[in-house]
Amino acid sequence: MQSKYLYTKLVSLLYVYAAIGYRRSEGFVLIDEKTNAALKSLGLVVGSSVDSRTLNLLGAVLRIQEDPPVPLSFKVIYEAMMNDNPGPNLTKAWVQRILKSLVDASLIRVESEHAYRKMYVADVNTVMAGLENIKSETIQKLNSQRSALMQQLDFVASMDCGLLAENLVEGLTGGRQKLSSRFIKGMDEYYRVTNSTIFESAKEGDIIRCSIITFTPYLQGATERVDRIFVTAVRGVEVRYSVTTESLIQDDSIRSEVTPEALAGTIGTFIDCRKEGLPVDIRFNEGPKNTYQFMSLNNDCMAFIISDNPMNAAWITREFNLDLIDNAIANFDSQWEKSISLMDISPEYIKKTGISPDSYIATTLANLLRTMSEEKE
Repeated sequence: MQSKYLYTKLVSLLYVYAAIGYRRSEGFVLIDEKTNAALKSLGLVVGSSVDSRTLNLLGAVLRIQEDPPVPLSFKVIYEAMMNDNPGPNLTKAWVQRILKSLVDASLIRVESEHAYRKMYVADVNTVMAGLENIKSETIQKLNSQRSALMQQLDFVASMDCGLLAENLVEGLTGGRQKLSSRFIKGMDEYYRVTNSTIFESAKEGDIIRCSIITFTPYLQGATERVDRIFVTAVRGVEVRYSVTTESLIQDDSIRSEVTPEALAGTIGTFIDCRKEGLPVDIRFNEGPKNTYQFMSLNNDCMAFIISDNPMNAAWITREFNLDLIDNAIANFDSQWEKSISLMDISPEYIKKTGISPDSYIATTLANLLRTMSEEKE
């Protein structure tokens, strides 16, 4: 009978120690690496330093605890702690303070809350309750930190370093210097640069020209970025999109990134804006093979794509290369006059371009044309 009791008690103690990762070796408390990492993430330090004495006190209580648990007095707990950590610096006030923190964290339970002498209980159940409590508080804290970090990340990611450089130089010297060129890497940066230097800078009466030879660089995130076109047009800025028919034949790339609903919605918005008299239009043309794929504001500045994958581009002003800008815009305007507007497109034109009637863009345009025809009737 006694042998069975000792075996049961040993198994119970081992279960308690395993639950918190304790084992004794040469007078120090050791914990496996995985458990140590988990405890550290909860703000619980393992070891022999001052910061680790919270867990050391918990371990001292657990090691003298009986099975089933018997409430322990502060005196018994203090003596157990002194046996594990002898030294003059371990005062009763300090142990009392650490014990209270363990109670507040629910790692140790007070058995007699209102008694003159409090009695304390700790076992695997209190440890689990305490860890769950600390885990919940840690998750709340981390979520709060994550929210702040995400806001900071969005703020940093949205920075236009060109504009920031101009502002910094002006702040340091009192004189403003304007960038004449910059290299652009990736579509996110291309969007930010063209947004700040072209779309947001444009005023009523200005002209924004967009030459599209291939949709490949623009497709990812296109539906979220297209709204700036219509917002700019509402301000009285003329927005011209010149699209080559060759780009419409690239059906697979469009289909993989843009849903039918999003494509129809974008084209439909262009049509609605035209009906409302806003200065925005898409025109289709066969396009010269050697033209640039670019966006420009009047003939003041231009951003042109150098390569699709990886996506690299350059932004320049007239001060950097006026001939490049003037030639690109002259070619654009010449092609623009020969192009056919989205409002005038027909099934015959789609067939003439060589676009497959079953293609993504063809079926979307056909549906919109059918709707437009029904509305006229």
